[in-house]
Amino acid sequence: MDMNKILQWMDLAKKYQTNDFWNGIFEQPSFDEFIKSNLDFAQEGESKSAPRQEKNFPPTDICLTDEEVRLIADVPGFVKEDIQLSVSGTKLLIKGSKEIMMTGEVIQQERFSGDFQRIIQLPEPPIPNSIRAKVSNGQLIVSYKRQFPNVEQVPIE
Repeated sequence: MDMNKILQWMDLAKKYQTNDFWNGIFEQPSFDEFIKSNLDFAQEGESKSAPRQEKNFPPTDICLTDEEVRLIADVPGFVKEDIQLSVSGTKLLIKGSKEIMMTGEVIQQERFSGDFQRIIQLPEPPIPNSIRAKVSNGQLIVSYKRQFPNVEQVPIE
């Protein structure tokens, strides 16, 4: 997207709109977030080759069986020392940090690096001290036994 064309469009549109309209649009906090996430403009001090930090990193899947809840998160290149887990009620916090060491001038960088943090809403609260976690083949696998594995049918009178 060409920034000059956007600015020309905005100048033309100002002739037909009041200043209050544009001030209201640009003062919204979501506008800055929209620009950062949708337009490929490097902010001052940012490298154009820097990878985008996704809000939903790491991507996860959650599965329920009759006996357990299992969460699988993709964490390619991470080792267990790079990741911290904590749980509170039905919220699981996954935090981590990874720096990619490269020598020389970076021409392209797409692999994730830096800090991440994500809170995952679990379908059921875990039994205290029952959570198991491991990192294997680029996946973080978190599982715990279900407290209520069987659904009880309630008769209607």
